[in-house]
Amino acid sequence: MSALLIIIPLLAGFLFIPFKEKAKYILPLVVITTLIILLLLSPDQTNAMGGWKAPFGIVLVLDSASYYSLLVVNIVFLLISLMPQIVEKGYSVVLLILLASTNGLVLTGDIFNSFVFLEITAVAAYIIAFSRKNPYGAFKYLILGGISGAFYLLGAIYAYIGTGSLNFADISVNIKEGFLPIVALLIFIGIGVESKIFPLAGWVPDVYDSGSPLTPVILGTGVTFTIMYLFGRIFITVFHGYFLDVVFIFGLLTIVLGELAALRQNKLIKALAFSSIAQAGLVLSTISLGGYEAIKFGYFHLLNDISAKLVLFIIAATIAHNFTENKIAGVSFSIASFSLIGFPLFAGFRSKLLILQLAFSKDNYLLPAVVLFATVIEAAYILKWNIKLWHSTNTGEEKQKISWNVNLILLIVALLIIFIGIFPDLYLKMAQNIADGLTNYRAYVTNVLGGM
Repeated sequence: MSALLIIIPLLAGFLFIPFKEKAKYILPLVVITTLIILLLLSPDQTNAMGGWKAPFGIVLVLDSASYYSLLVVNIVFLLISLMPQIVEKGYSVVLLILLASTNGLVLTGDIFNSFVFLEITAVAAYIIAFSRKNPYGAFKYLILGGISGAFYLLGAIYAYIGTGSLNFADISVNIKEGFLPIVALLIFIGIGVESKIFPLAGWVPDVYDSGSPLTPVILGTGVTFTIMYLFGRIFITVFHGYFLDVVFIFGLLTIVLGELAALRQNKLIKALAFSSIAQAGLVLSTISLGGYEAIKFGYFHLLNDISAKLVLFIIAATIAHNFTENKIAGVSFSIASFSLIGFPLFAGFRSKLLILQLAFSKDNYLLPAVVLFATVIEAAYILKWNIKLWHSTNTGEEKQKISWNVNLILLIVALLIIFIGIFPDLYLKMAQNIADGLTNYRAYVTNVLGGM
């Protein structure tokens, strides 16, 4: 039944290609349907496609990690579908295809199948990146994405050579030590573009600054979370933490360079794009500390970040003048941006505090130093933009105004950020379930291979 999470949006997307204008009405219905199906499923099942059992056939794996990741991604798509004003004309069909591919990417238990879904996700992302006629950003994204996809495919090929299998669980058990370094390196490069790790994140500012709120919102939230799940599934469940020490260094560099670049920006959307790069570096660095708590706190911070970015990207791409004309958007922006910095009583404070405590407990002083440095930089440019947007009479070019339904959703998400800052258990529980699924290697292998 989990296959319906892929089949329904994919089928709807192809059926509505001739009726692009009507697709915006079907998008929320499809997302609601996938959420209902997901809620009816239990996070402990493996479905063999075509009756071919693992490791010989393709399997869809629904454990606690994939279940809660799907829940997050589909809720993001639902929120976007309820704001048709930010969806460019005719792009609802692309979003349906993207929903199918992200769901497939989370569900698949096969490395080649993950490559296929990764490429479908990338193609949909390229199309969205070209919205509002942004050829330079989309072309840069296309070139980098194509190169990274080739590396990912090479990694899948080497994994097959080293194990005789494409199944994640089988690779986890049987990969030969001589193949593991090259496979890990190729896969890391392969998902480095989408995970926004230095030096493969150069596409982000130009693509996010497309003039369309849809581009940064969907790529910076739903797609980002999907890729971070894939990273955890491969490097934690399949590789058992191998190569994470290398990822840690790249993560730290990504934090520092991303924040410094954000500080230099004179355009809000580009500042937030570089901030998104830096936050991805923080998530990867935290996960790379190793251990259950590190994974849990890394995904907790990721949940906080995509909540804030959902609000910030919509406002940055659509606000007309300043916040005196739209106080709801202004309050929502301030709440989300203060969470990004890590002010007390906001969600970001909770996750950053936990990350610092964990690093100190592991006698790791490099990550806290980088996080504190980055927080000072964040505070500088975030406070600058808050002051500018609350007190400036004109912030630049004329843009569309934010409608009442978008304002309402922004306010709800902003209030959720405060709620998580005071009562973090909701997000912490979700992060815990994701960490449980990613770290329980034996249960994953048993569920997929049947105890082989």
